Amino acid sequence: MRTIFSVCLFAFVAGVMPIAAQSLSGTADTRLVLSAGAGGAPDFSWGAEEYANLRLKVPVRDAAAFYGAFNLTAAAGSIINDARAYAAATGADMPFIAGENYAGSLELERLYLQINGDSINWSAGLLRMPFGFGLVWGPMDFINPRNPLQPDARLRGALGTIGSWYPVPGGDARLFAFAAAPKDPLKQDGGGARFALGFENHWEKASAQFLYSFETPAAYTPQFVPALEYSQGLHRAGLSLKADMELGFSAELLYTLDPASPDGIRGLSASAGADYSFFDGKLLVLAEYLYSGADSITARNAANPAGYAGRHFLYVSGTWSLSDFTRINLGGAYAFDDLSALPIAGWEHEPLQGITVYARLQAPLDRESFDRGTGGELGPAANRTRVLGTAGVKVKF
Repeated sequence: MRTIFSVCLFAFVAGVMPIAAQSLSGTADTRLVLSAGAGGAPDFSWGAEEYANLRLKVPVRDAAAFYGAFNLTAAAGSIINDARAYAAATGADMPFIAGENYAGSLELERLYLQINGDSINWSAGLLRMPFGFGLVWGPMDFINPRNPLQPDARLRGALGTIGSWYPVPGGDARLFAFAAAPKDPLKQDGGGARFALGFENHWEKASAQFLYSFETPAAYTPQFVPALEYSQGLHRAGLSLKADMELGFSAELLYTLDPASPDGIRGLSASAGADYSFFDGKLLVLAEYLYSGADSITARNAANPAGYAGRHFLYVSGTWSLSDFTRINLGGAYAFDDLSALPIAGWEHEPLQGITVYARLQAPLDRESFDRGTGGELGPAANRTRVLGTAGVKVKF
């Protein structure tokens, strides 16, 4: 089935690309990964990947457009094994099909129609529906969640529709509504479908967004234990604030309520952070704190196996521009509950316009790393590596 889908998708791309050549853009990324393993991974491993994201836009008259995006990947080594381990842990399908000396994947990333009017915008299909103004964690961005601990991750789309109404055409206030299909695409009873209403406004130096969402009753019964069942559905309400002054500030929260078992603060996911630039913009520093309640949208459970097990996290990052073409970055995340951390260091340089050479180093740490206790959520065993180095070349076209 996957092979048939891949062939059909390839044929579609090959047929549309020549027609839409003037609207074709994308990114190509060639990278090499070296790792000193932990948590059952080999002591040393390597991986290589050639990745391309192709995006196309086909105008439909003056007020509408069709968008598509596709991920093409050829990889070998640890990248394939990490994908297999993630699929086993989350119940997801293995994305790669093995060949003689590589494994390849062809993935549909975006496929949607967008119509823009004077006061109404509407989109439907496979698309990204971002919400909130969070700097890093983004609790309100629950349809297509971000993960700052995986800087190479590509944000997934969701099958759904979203519409916006601007009471004052060209103004900064909007009302919006959306609907998204259940996470399990095989469900036929509508269980797990998500619906929402929201309001957003922008002022000169501040912005605010409010969101209410309802998820229809559903049961999650994969291989995860314990399974989850929401017999009365789930209610979510969120608020996101942003202020752009000398100090950029953001605060965001999303509260999840299960009427069948209300648990107070356990349903709250909230973040607060700020960013500031020094030395005429050469140094950008940001920090953001996350509280992840045990039953919140960011918590780890059967419905969200990639969530966080702990409650309190801090992310700090500093980016220094050595020149207009070279930057270095130091930062990472810290888990207060088990005293584990994931430091990340990076360097990138643009030798030519549209071409970036980069290198990144991650070194997970916890109390076990110093023989002073057990492992932690952000430590080597949880990340399957003691040191992970990545180097590559990225091209935008």
